[in-house]
Amino acid sequence: MKVYIKLGNLFKLSLWFHRKIRLSLSFLMVVFTLPSCVNSPILNDTFLKQAGNDSISVTSRDSVFDLLDKKWISSTYFDRGLKYESSRLKVVSLSDLLNVYSPEESVDAILLHCADDYQGIISTNDVKKYDLQLALKIELSQGSIRPDWLQPLLIVVPNHTNPPFFERFLTANITELRFVSLADYYAPLRSLSIGNPSIRFGLDIYKDNCLFCHSINNIGGNKGGSLLVRFDLGLDSEINRLKDRFIEMHGGDNSNKQNMEQFLVNGQLDLLLKFLHEMAINEKLNNQK
Repeated sequence: MKVYIKLGNLFKLSLWFHRKIRLSLSFLMVVFTLPSCVNSPILNDTFLKQAGNDSISVTSRDSVFDLLDKKWISSTYFDRGLKYESSRLKVVSLSDLLNVYSPEESVDAILLHCADDYQGIISTNDVKKYDLQLALKIELSQGSIRPDWLQPLLIVVPNHTNPPFFERFLTANITELRFVSLADYYAPLRSLSIGNPSIRFGLDIYKDNCLFCHSINNIGGNKGGSLLVRFDLGLDSEINRLKDRFIEMHGGDNSNKQNMEQFLVNGQLDLLLKFLHEMAINEKLNNQK
């Protein structure tokens, strides 16, 4: 009986010892496995940034770009907008980038933060509809003049699609892409309470052409500062001064290749100025209350 008890205890001790070993090995496997997950650029960025209910953001230095397929393409859209010929662009697919991060259904746009305080925005519908690409490298034909702002990352329209001719599809010098909701982004503009249809159309023109550089109601870029601060646009003389300044800085012959005039057609510049005039008057009235 004593021998049986001792053998039984020895058997129990052996089982306990083996369980300890298995637990220790399991712990070591977890310890050595976790760093490999943490260092994974896709899992780390996605889970960490979604877990805190923050929007997902991708910077130009993220290693996710090392994982995406790359190719060299030409873009007549790019050459037309910048007046180049035979440019070459090394690109990745923006749709592929969206597939990596799989943002929530409420996300329907990509906000583009740029190094020079320019801020673009493109819808995810446009990304898919026009197969938009993101250039990692830009090669211009010999003798081409390249302005300082024309740096990767760059939105690129491939030749097999034909989107409307908008500035947003030429956004350059991107340092961060942030997945956002269009409704949330443009929400501050709802407080403008514009009833006049022509003024509202002027706002739409502003959103498509000016908001990237000239913020209003605390949204948009600040590359060119606020037009309502730089000009007293309640005065006709200041409206004319802004118009002259626009032609000087953004006409077809400007040396910095910031040709905004090409995007404004059929009297849109006048409608744009009418909108800014209305905003300036409303701002003065609000300040007097």
